[in-house]
Amino acid sequence: MRIIVIGAGVSGVLSAHALIAAGHDVEVHEKAPSLRAGGNGVMVWHNGTAILRDLGVDTDGLGRRIDRMDVWSHDGRRLMRTDMAALAREFGSPGIGMLRGALVRRVADHLPPGTVHFGRELVAIRQPAGGGVEVEFAGGDRVRADVLLGADGYRSAVRDHMFGDDPPAPTGLSSWHGSTSAPVDLGDDHVAPTYYGKTGLFTLHPVGGGVTHWAFEMPWRGTVHDLGRAHPDAGQPGTRLATLRSVFGGWAGPVRQVLDAIDDADIRVAPHTVHRVRPQWGRGAVTLVGDSAHAVPARIGMGVNQALEDVWVLAKALNGTGDPAELLRAYEKVRVPVTRRVRSRARMMKFVNPALLALRVTKDGLAGTSMLRASIVSSSSYLGGDRGGLAPIGDSIGA
Repeated sequence: MRIIVIGAGVSGVLSAHALIAAGHDVEVHEKAPSLRAGGNGVMVWHNGTAILRDLGVDTDGLGRRIDRMDVWSHDGRRLMRTDMAALAREFGSPGIGMLRGALVRRVADHLPPGTVHFGRELVAIRQPAGGGVEVEFAGGDRVRADVLLGADGYRSAVRDHMFGDDPPAPTGLSSWHGSTSAPVDLGDDHVAPTYYGKTGLFTLHPVGGGVTHWAFEMPWRGTVHDLGRAHPDAGQPGTRLATLRSVFGGWAGPVRQVLDAIDDADIRVAPHTVHRVRPQWGRGAVTLVGDSAHAVPARIGMGVNQALEDVWVLAKALNGTGDPAELLRAYEKVRVPVTRRVRSRARMMKFVNPALLALRVTKDGLAGTSMLRASIVSSSSYLGGDRGGLAPIGDSIGA
């Protein structure tokens, strides 16, 4: 099958890798002039690392294994701890903190030379009556294929071509984030702490190579039209660090260490967005993958993992026989209910700060392992559980 992928982010390059390995003819077209291998730190949970292993992507040296997650109040009370090492034993795969760009580069290195075409801006999609799809790029170049995958992020051009103006909505929160190689005392190189206050939070985790990713979360007053633009909440030049210090300067733990180690140039501001999850992600020979279908806020930490699950299910679907459009609808049928549950959980997480801060717990905090286990399992019914690895997903997609 000939397949075109729009977008060379995590879902785009991994889709290409998985589908090429299955024998398909795949091209990736990216609007940017080169691979966008920067970006923030991410947590790839146990379901995500199992999928990477199943698809032949080696995670050795890609980041830092996370064995425990701690939740603290802003004034230093431990509220909860999650034994991620126990979940790694249960699922047969670890949770790893890594840089998004490092994952993109690692997967892109698996692709045959010439797979990714840069500087390709999508301007039109046509589906001829005889089947397949034709894509037109700025400048007039046209490419035809059996299937088109929109893996072009939360402001997806493919989604807009399919459904009109259907942007993600701001949630009212934003992340002010970056990374530092300056020493930060986490107590353990395999621990990821998060600190909660009444209206904000601070989280950090190692991502390998002596680098720590950090993020401050604060309210965001902008509209969807402010996404990706300068906005008063993002601070004027020279004021971002001062803004963070005014809000978080009195917090406990490593918060002040990070504030002392960074400057304005280190701080990027990303408003949180959430998509309405449509009952169908495409039409005919077109579908969506990753954030283009179901962008969720950074707080839930499931964006990359949901993209990995999309790719795994999609690859299984397209290895089936029959009309490509029917195979794509089968993929969507599996993924839509899962991503809707994740979206609901993400919306709920926006309101948890007061409840967490009201906890009165022992010095070690509540054991939260069951909560993370439930999140992973509910979003990935095809994990192999205590068998490790991945289980078949069922006949509905021709597995």
